Amino acid sequence: MVTPETLDSLAADYVIPLTHYTVLSIAGEQRDDYLQGQLTVNVKKLDEQTARHAAHCDFKGKTWSLSSVYRWHDEIWLTMPKGCAESSLGQLKKYGVFSKVEINDRADDVTLFAVSGDKTAQWVIDVFGALPDAGLSTLQNDAGVVVRQDFPSDQLLLALHTDAAAQFQQWMSDNSVTEYAPDVYEALAIKHGIADVSGAVVNEFVPQMMNVQALNGIDFNKGCYMGQEVVARTRYLGKNKRAGYVFCIPQAVDVNVGDTVEKELENGWRRGGTVIRKAQLKEQTWFMAVLPNDTESSTQHRLASSPELQSCFTALPYNLE
Repeated sequence: MVTPETLDSLAADYVIPLTHYTVLSIAGEQRDDYLQGQLTVNVKKLDEQTARHAAHCDFKGKTWSLSSVYRWHDEIWLTMPKGCAESSLGQLKKYGVFSKVEINDRADDVTLFAVSGDKTAQWVIDVFGALPDAGLSTLQNDAGVVVRQDFPSDQLLLALHTDAAAQFQQWMSDNSVTEYAPDVYEALAIKHGIADVSGAVVNEFVPQMMNVQALNGIDFNKGCYMGQEVVARTRYLGKNKRAGYVFCIPQAVDVNVGDTVEKELENGWRRGGTVIRKAQLKEQTWFMAVLPNDTESSTQHRLASSPELQSCFTALPYNLE
């Protein structure tokens, strides 16, 4: 796998094996009803051609996982990092015993890729018959599911069953398509303001603190679900005082999820927030951090672990309101 210098130097055609992601599948006759009470989006209105950003929370509104949610045949699939999947799976199974559902981690038979470019688009057309046209639109067949990402919109997510994944990997080899390391996917997601939770930040933040509402990942009028009271109160009573912000440092820096971000004040530096997603390229480091949502764009920040490097956050591609 290749790690580029920066995001500006990506090849026209590329594939990123998402070895750090997995798919949780929910099957059974009560799958829609069950997930309706677990996720922040209206699962009952999710059609077969659409994916949604969504959060899975505890009863206090703290986030177990952030995922892409979409259908495959008679199942609902949740794509998420392996770093939060164990916790989310455990919680889903804990309450799933009271419903007619089957909940499984599909890591052994579903493989995930992020792809971009004309060559990979043609492979998708050959296998799925067409390309998803709009952001978060999907196509599916026995091979799996293809989702057009909303940010960045030129990237496709492939969730392929074993045989189709093997065929795709052979096609990659035959066509010499550039294969990037997973950090490239992370960097692209961070650049476009897509949060995730894993490791130290699982079950730490309410979804709005990570901009999930800005990605249409919360349906505030859908009714009850786990954590709904806190999520709704955070919106309607103006309780949310934090948001996710994106930083880019023009060199490779060691940073971890859960690291402290400090901000500059007139009398020195103090704690400003927490890293929730990170990526390191050869000459760039990207990270997303939860900070106070009244932070000024001119405020200098630094990683507590690398105080010599200072930067301001970059513009988000969406409105936080």
